[in-house]
Order: sequence, then structure tokens, then C-alpha cells
Amino acid sequence: MADVYVVGHKAPDTDSVCSAIAYAKFKREVEGVNAEAARADEINPETEYVLNYFKVNVPPLLKDAKGKKLI
Repeated sequence: MADVYVVGHKAPDTDSVCSAIAYAKFKREVEGVNAEAARADEINPETEYVLNYFKVNVPPLLKDAKGKKLI
């Protein structure tokens, strides 16, 4: 389980999902934070295509943010 979850907006589109993935990686690799990208809802077909194209896993769905630290 991550210490910090990086989440885009409620209706995740390509830019918010990819930004969350990139920022979580930055937090882990540069700042040493146990961060994980997450999403607030289902992704759209465009986002799925982009992630598949670059062979990146879809971030997990964060169903409940209670008690979790979010960025």
C-alpha cells in the first residue's frame, strides 16, 4: 500500500492519468516517497489506447480515499 496516492480529476482523461503516472514516478524516484498513481473512475478509450501503446498499466481505481493521503 502506498503512503501517497497521486490522482487526477474525477473524470480521468488522458492528460490527468498520464500526469498522475508521471508525478508518482517522480515522487518515488527523486523524492523517495512511496507514491502510487491512481484513478477516480473508469478511463476512456483514448486513454486506454495511449497506455496500451506505451505498455503502461492502467492505474488502480481508488474506490475510497478516506484516511489516505492524496495529491
